[in-house]
Amino acid sequence: MHLLSFRRPGTTTPTWGVADVPDGGVGDDPGALAGVKIVDASGAGGPYPPDVATLLELPAAERDAVLAGLATLPAGLALGEVELLAPIPRPRRNVFAVGANYRGHVEESEHSAGPPASPIFFTKATTSVTGPGAVAVDPALSTRVDWEVELAVVLGSGGRHLSRQEAADAVFGYTTANDLSARDQQHGRPEGQWFLGKSLDGFCPLGPWLVTRDEVPDPAALRLTLTVNGALKQDSTTADMVFDVPALIAELSRFVTLCPGDILLTGTPSGVGDARTPPEYLAPGDRVVAHVDGVGPLVTTIVAAEGR
Repeated sequence: MHLLSFRRPGTTTPTWGVADVPDGGVGDDPGALAGVKIVDASGAGGPYPPDVATLLELPAAERDAVLAGLATLPAGLALGEVELLAPIPRPRRNVFAVGANYRGHVEESEHSAGPPASPIFFTKATTSVTGPGAVAVDPALSTRVDWEVELAVVLGSGGRHLSRQEAADAVFGYTTANDLSARDQQHGRPEGQWFLGKSLDGFCPLGPWLVTRDEVPDPAALRLTLTVNGALKQDSTTADMVFDVPALIAELSRFVTLCPGDILLTGTPSGVGDARTPPEYLAPGDRVVAHVDGVGPLVTTIVAAEGR
C-alpha cells in the first residue's frame, strides 16, 4: 500500500490518504505520478486518524483495520490535482540518518578512512523535512549544496535493545529521500557541523509516498539512482550498504528508545557532487530526481531564497 500526505487546491490544511498505484509501480518517471488516483482519508466518511503520524501510533491491529477500510474505497482524486507533501510532513522528532554507509561512498570520500566499524548516526531537524517540489537555498548559508539519494525507513513500532528480527519487524515502510547537504557547513568549518550542514530548512525532501514493507520484499536489493537536470549522478544498490536496515535499527535501539513514526535515512551511495573532480554543487534552477526501485521518484527543484 502507498500512503501519502497532500493538500487539496485552495486549502492550507494537510490531509492524507492512499494511492491506487498500478502493479509494478511507476518506475523512475515522475510524469507517471500525475495520473495516479488517491483515496482521501479526510473525505472517506470514517473515523480515520488526522495524519500518517497518528496512524502509525495506533496499535498494529487497529492500524491495519484502518488501512483495510481505506483500501475498499474508490479512488477519485488524481495526484496531479493536489500539492504533494512529505508522507509525514512534520515528524514528531528529528530524522535519524547514517553517514558512510555505502562502500562506494566511503571509497570516494576524502573524509572516510575506510568502512566504519559501527554505524555513524546523526540527525536532521524536523524543519528540514519537505515534500517533492522547491527547496529554497540561501547563498549566505551555503554555496556548496550537494545531493544524496537514500532509502528512508519509517518505523511502525519501537523499543529498546531490539534483536535483528525485532528490528526488521519494526519497519512499517519505506520512502525515497534526498539528504541535501551544505558541504561548506558540514566540512568547511574548522570544527565541522554535520547537524547544521544537514538541517537547513527543506534539506530533507521525502516522498512521493510511504510504501508499506510488504511491497518491498528485499530492502537489501534495491537500485538507487539520482539525476541532476537529466544527467545521471548516482547509480548503485542497497547491496552496497556497510550495515543493512535491520542492523542499523538494532544498533540505534541500543542507545535510543525508538518510536512509531521515527524516520531513518540509511546512507547514500557513491556519486555525490563533493567527491567529484572538480566538485559539483546544486544551483537555482537545477532539477534533481532521486529514485529508489519499488518506492518511487522524488523530484526536487532548487530555487534561490528571497533576500532578508
